[in-house]
Amino acid sequence: MDDDDLLDSHPDLIDPEWRKHARTDAWLGSKKDRKQFRKQQKRASRKPRRRWWVFAVLVAILAVTTAAIVLVGRRPAENAAPPNPTGVPQYARVDLARPYANTPADAWPKGLDGITAAQAGAAEAAAYAKVKHVISAARLDPAVLTGHDPKAFLALVAPDMRDQLTAVLARKPTKDTAGFDSYLTEIADGYHLLDAGPRTFGTLTAHPGGKPGELAVDAKYVIAYAFDNVHPEGLTSPAEIVSFLRVDETYVLRSGRTFAASSNGLWLENVHSAFSSVGCAAAREGFLAPGYANPPTGPGTGADQDAPGYYDPKYPVPTLDGCN
Repeated sequence: MDDDDLLDSHPDLIDPEWRKHARTDAWLGSKKDRKQFRKQQKRASRKPRRRWWVFAVLVAILAVTTAAIVLVGRRPAENAAPPNPTGVPQYARVDLARPYANTPADAWPKGLDGITAAQAGAAEAAAYAKVKHVISAARLDPAVLTGHDPKAFLALVAPDMRDQLTAVLARKPTKDTAGFDSYLTEIADGYHLLDAGPRTFGTLTAHPGGKPGELAVDAKYVIAYAFDNVHPEGLTSPAEIVSFLRVDETYVLRSGRTFAASSNGLWLENVHSAFSSVGCAAAREGFLAPGYANPPTGPGTGADQDAPGYYDPKYPVPTLDGCN
């Protein structure tokens, strides 16, 4: 008998109930296998998706980092490092529209606003106002700068002091005196200041004078003057058009019967000054001219000037000016 016949004639196989259960078990087993197969397919499909998601996150992070680096690299020039407050570079761009760029004066206020004083009583405040008026008349007033007329300045000091200064100003400056102990700033003929105007940086400090009835004011300041130039494209440094005047001086206000009537008023004492970045021939004559007035010189080192007292009043006035 064949094996197939034996299977067909087996008592269990020909039992209807058994056949029914067998078909059910086979169907359930097939269903279970299909579910297992689908789970395996889902897990297989999720792995590439997860890998793709991780890759996308890494790409996004890289893009953000790159953008930040580019933005930092394109930061505006205004946010760059500020100029050296105690020096002028020998080589830097010159722009007549912004003449003080690349110099210590770039951050200084225009006019007298850069010369400040601490809060004080009524007497000190009045003294500060008078001293600033005198500084303006001596160093910033066009009547003195370009007109070479000191009358407004002389009218602000005590009569006896006025007589002394008139005699001093009448004398022709010499090589040994020009640039030092100078009371006025006068622009040399043929040169003109830019509309940007002079800028200042300094302090006023009041204290009792050496005698009863005296109130002294120590003035320590720098004034920067920006000069015009008809050929700015040939300039290589702002030192060629921006000149600096550094001054330490003491003003003494005298009042009362201790002094003669002609001595009451404002006096100047202990005046020390020095120039930087100026025309030296004009300076020897007692006048202010820009640095480009000097004859051409050979190439320098490119280093900044190393005497901070030219630009910062907290340092002493240099004993030599820029022409010695």
